[in-house]
Amino acid sequence: MCARRDVRVRATIPKSPQAAFGKKHELSKVVKPTVATMFTNAVIALPSLAGEPGKIFDFNLTLPIIASEFLLLMVILDKTVFGPVGKALDDRDALIRSQLAAVGDNSTEVANLIAEKEQVISSARAEVAKEVASTKAKIDADIAEAQAKAKADVDKQIAAALAKLEAAKAESAAQVETKAKELSDQIIKKVVEV
Repeated sequence: MCARRDVRVRATIPKSPQAAFGKKHELSKVVKPTVATMFTNAVIALPSLAGEPGKIFDFNLTLPIIASEFLLLMVILDKTVFGPVGKALDDRDALIRSQLAAVGDNSTEVANLIAEKEQVISSARAEVAKEVASTKAKIDADIAEAQAKAKADVDKQIAAALAKLEAAKAESAAQVETKAKELSDQIIKKVVEV
């Protein structure tokens, strides 16, 4: 019986493929992820315990098939999904940039519209102020006329009341005079009789 040993392999994934392969090797954008994936699969793969002792990895036909499937999937996705999405994003970016440029060109028109708005507002304010002044003058004239009419009515009423008072005063003075004469006649009559 053969004793089994567990051999654990620890893999450290480099931060970038250039750090793993050195700065001299320039790999294309498609090859870099593929090489990194293959390297990671090779390092992380468990040791083959079913085969001969001393054989570290079991490289059968599965690894090249999976790698080719991965590359084929990358090409298909690039042509069918990522390409159209990238084109749509580029078209949208171009549309947004053209709209921003159009908005930037409209700034003088916007400034003209703002100046026209200010002019219309100032003329409307002047017209409203003129109407308010004319209405106030008309109301002041009506108030002055009403005051004059009310004063004339009050003066008439005061004059009539004064005339009534004078008439009442003259009448009472005449009555007093008549009563005084009658009273003095009675006193003289009584004095002479005695």
